[in-house]
Amino acid sequence: MPSIPPIVTQPSHWLMGGAAYYAQRAPLKWIPTWAKEYGDIYTITSRLGSAHIVTNPELARQVLVEKYRHYLEKGRAYAVLRVLMGNGLVTSSGEFWRGQRKLTQPAFHRRRLDAIFSMMVDRARAYSDRLAETRDGIDVAPLFSQLTLEIISRAMFSTDVESDAAHVGSYIATLNEGALKTLRHPWRLLLPRKISTPFTRHEFAARTSLNRMVNLIIARRRAEGAEGHDDLLAMFLSACDEETGRGMTDLQLRDEVMTMFVAGHETTANAMCWLLHLLSKNPEITQQIQSEIDAAGDALDRGDLSAFSLTRRAIEESLRIYPTIWSVGRRCVQDDQLGDYEIKTGSNLIIPIFHFHWSEKWWDDPEKFDPDRFLPENRPGPEIYFPFGAGPRTCIGNQFAMQELVIMTVVFLKRFEVLPVPEFQIEPDPLITLRPKYGMNLKFRERT
Repeated sequence: MPSIPPIVTQPSHWLMGGAAYYAQRAPLKWIPTWAKEYGDIYTITSRLGSAHIVTNPELARQVLVEKYRHYLEKGRAYAVLRVLMGNGLVTSSGEFWRGQRKLTQPAFHRRRLDAIFSMMVDRARAYSDRLAETRDGIDVAPLFSQLTLEIISRAMFSTDVESDAAHVGSYIATLNEGALKTLRHPWRLLLPRKISTPFTRHEFAARTSLNRMVNLIIARRRAEGAEGHDDLLAMFLSACDEETGRGMTDLQLRDEVMTMFVAGHETTANAMCWLLHLLSKNPEITQQIQSEIDAAGDALDRGDLSAFSLTRRAIEESLRIYPTIWSVGRRCVQDDQLGDYEIKTGSNLIIPIFHFHWSEKWWDDPEKFDPDRFLPENRPGPEIYFPFGAGPRTCIGNQFAMQELVIMTVVFLKRFEVLPVPEFQIEPDPLITLRPKYGMNLKFRERT
């Protein structure tokens, strides 16, 4: 008979309770440790409930791909993101999510990526000028956050938010910080909304201001019509369900815009930080990439990324070592069996992507930065490498992000040598995304 996945009992905390306390504080350490002791699926508990951690690649693929209809809902942690983003593609579930995915998918087709290619190149080159002004090192984390926010803003609204760009960044930073506090202290979700603190008032003001700005843009576009605009918002406004004839409401539009703002810039900014960190520590690989870039000539100006295969492999390897989407969660909506275990309706499951990317079970020398893992003859299977998720809920913007990352890498490495800052502490911080806890200090030297 199927049984319930084993419950992790050690370590425990006298005040905070079971293993979930440790999983929350140091998941990169404890989740792989428990996998060795408890096997393919195990359970962590807290006073707020329990979750099953799935650490077997075949079982994880069943949850995300083969039996995804049993796990249509997002996990409990997405309640935090829903406060930040609204009920957009990242946080919604079930039939509502399916309808939204169908409406938004055309905005990310190849033609749309080609249309914003030159804008991405122009923005990356403008920000490379800022790097040229640095001498003794710079924390690139805020710079890449600004760059990727500007790119997603222009892709979404053309030039509609240029005058508000600085405010948008500060609003999102405030909301992000609030979400991080809630992830660290989930009991905040249980507080009545009427309970106000100085920080929650600050969050509320930021959310109100950002919503007002987005609502004004949507209202102006609806009044003007889509003609003359070729951006993501125009695609969203014109999207129509073939079966029902309905498009998105203003609330749906606003939530999708918020989702693109948050998910569309933080993940890419952090990915760029991790990539340049790895390249600064592996100068021989950096030199090979720069040789590839030099040999490609004006390929970037021609909108051609096909010449940058090593560059792309380096990005893929960086996403293996530092997957910015480090885990995904699901809630079971129909009783199921995974391996030897029975999964009950309502159960929360966590798929720790970083575990599959790091384990010695599936990777030789997993800590080594080796872009050749992604040569066609070596390429890993999708059950152990899925930096953008897997199955029907694979990140809708994965090709957008890859194009953006390749362009930024080519622009920066064509111009600069990337050097580490001695003794700067590097520590992955697994919060909403996997980000560098203390920023990312690097030195940039003009190539001769």
